[in-house]
Amino acid sequence: MGISLVSDKFKKEESKLKALLNDYLDLINRNSFLIKDKIDEVKSEFETLFNFVVVGKVKAGKSSFLNALLGIKEGEENIFEVGPGPQTSKITIVRKGQGNVETKGDMVTIYKDLDSLEGIEIIDTPGTDTIMEKHEKITRDFLENSNLIMFVFDSKNIYTKTDWELIEKIIKDLKKDVIFILSQKDRASQEEIETAKKELINRCNKIDLKDPKIFLTSAKLEIESKPDSGFQQVREYIFNEIGSHDKKRMKLKTIIGKIRTSVDQNSKILNEKIEELEVRKRYYESVELFLQENQSFLNERFESISDTIKNYYLSKLTDLKDSILNFYKTQKKVKELIEYEITKFIKEGSNILEEKIKREITYIIDEEKRRIDKFFDKEEVVERLGKDSFLNEKLKSDVDKFFDDFQEDLEKEINTILNRTFKTVTFKNKNLLNRLYISKSVQKRLDNEISNQMKALENTLRTNVESFLNSLKVKMQTSMFENYEAFKNEINNLEHFKDLKGKIDEYSRQLEDIESSISSKSF
Repeated sequence: MGISLVSDKFKKEESKLKALLNDYLDLINRNSFLIKDKIDEVKSEFETLFNFVVVGKVKAGKSSFLNALLGIKEGEENIFEVGPGPQTSKITIVRKGQGNVETKGDMVTIYKDLDSLEGIEIIDTPGTDTIMEKHEKITRDFLENSNLIMFVFDSKNIYTKTDWELIEKIIKDLKKDVIFILSQKDRASQEEIETAKKELINRCNKIDLKDPKIFLTSAKLEIESKPDSGFQQVREYIFNEIGSHDKKRMKLKTIIGKIRTSVDQNSKILNEKIEELEVRKRYYESVELFLQENQSFLNERFESISDTIKNYYLSKLTDLKDSILNFYKTQKKVKELIEYEITKFIKEGSNILEEKIKREITYIIDEEKRRIDKFFDKEEVVERLGKDSFLNEKLKSDVDKFFDDFQEDLEKEINTILNRTFKTVTFKNKNLLNRLYISKSVQKRLDNEISNQMKALENTLRTNVESFLNSLKVKMQTSMFENYEAFKNEINNLEHFKDLKGKIDEYSRQLEDIESSISSKSF
């Protein structure tokens, strides 16, 4: 409905660009690390409609002119009220919409579903000869922000003083584009029209407005669909001003340029982030592999240590048991002798186990340091960390300290077990006739005690080693990364960043297509 003042092709490309901008803004808002910069301003600029402010005195035919310009025909509902007297003392804004009306103070906004309102808004001001003081400021505010001012005169009368005072201000102070509409030409003679045109040109020249744009119109002829209404010329001017040529094309190109600048910035950010994360991912994967291999290596080594300790301990316990049984069969003062043997066993066992643990752990530490050196010599690790050996040395130092702590804890736990040696076995002196019976009973209790102590030792070794290995893994992870958990999450987001980059690149391609379309001669 209505006659379009903007080319269909422009509306199509503008719609594409608007959808792209909204989608792009949504993407930025959902990813806070992307630069928003002034893209909100671009959206505001995009949504700013090209506006016409229509000015003229009462009964100059403004309302009829506007209805006809928008394509309202005879028998259809008028948008702007037409009558013999002043129809409104308010500012009336007409935009494309669903037919609702909003009133706010001295302004009325009317929404009409007309093709002719696509991309524009028309602002109708109260008659110049009826503008009260409060209206004058509002009217001037709209004039300052207008894209085009249409000054409507009755073809018979262009001589009103207030009109020309306002026109002079518009031209000299506001420096705005103005076109002149000589309306109701059907009511004026050719001589009256020529006189009015000549006078209008003279007055314009006096205020330094050369070659004014003047259009003769008849709303009556247009509304009745009769020829020579003059509206085709007005529409062609508007169409060329905003719909198909330089101004609209320039506006779209400016918006495209601003969006592209933002897109390029964010594309660069994503490229850098992806490149960095690709390197960090290789580093991360190397660390994960190192830690897995390291855990396997340590498991094997500590299993060997555990076997050595258990075998040695079992062997010594068996020797101690045999000595105790022999005392029962052959000696007097069995209790004192056994207590002496147990004390000697604990002392020797503690020293020897300490040496064995220390020797094995020293071997593992040396092997760990060699493995760490190899890890930090890897190309992707060097690429991630540079040549600085700080982290390498820090990790080796941490490993040293951690193994020292582990050795101390392990020795303490084993000594606790050693100190419990045969505590549950009662040793008493008996006469010779009872020794054989007693020795069998003691042997059974000694075997039970040996079994219990071996279980305790095995549990202690397993618990301490598992705790140590888990703690060491965490320690190594946190030494290799500034923040291991955050780093893992960032690596997991790599695919998300790649998807974002794909979308950003697609925006770039769409911008090129739209710009190419609006630059073509057929636009």
